[in-house]
Amino acid sequence: MKQKKKQLKTLKEIQDLRKNLIGLLGNQNSVDPKGNHVCFEVRDNDHLLMQIRSLLQLCVFALDGDGMMLATKNQNASKEDSINQVLELVLSILPDSQMYYLDKLDEMLSKLENG
Repeated sequence: MKQKKKQLKTLKEIQDLRKNLIGLLGNQNSVDPKGNHVCFEVRDNDHLLMQIRSLLQLCVFALDGDGMMLATKNQNASKEDSINQVLELVLSILPDSQMYYLDKLDEMLSKLENG
């Protein structure tokens, strides 16, 4: 019975942690109504990582390539400026909260298993 109470307490802590994390996928309460946001949809964490990986690969290709890869409307921007913009976007969409959540979840579940 003591183990069951401990499991229920841990489950409640996990639910509270998930509810309060900012930016966690699927957490509708994490959107700041005062901020200006650009939204894009991802299916899950794997899809988000694929998007980030693709953006980083694009930067690597752009840095290694010979062409300028600039739109005709954007001739005043350098390749480095364009790559900086993409890298800043990547930094802003890194799943920091998800990784924190997964670390805490793993820690809590390990305590239950060892406990």
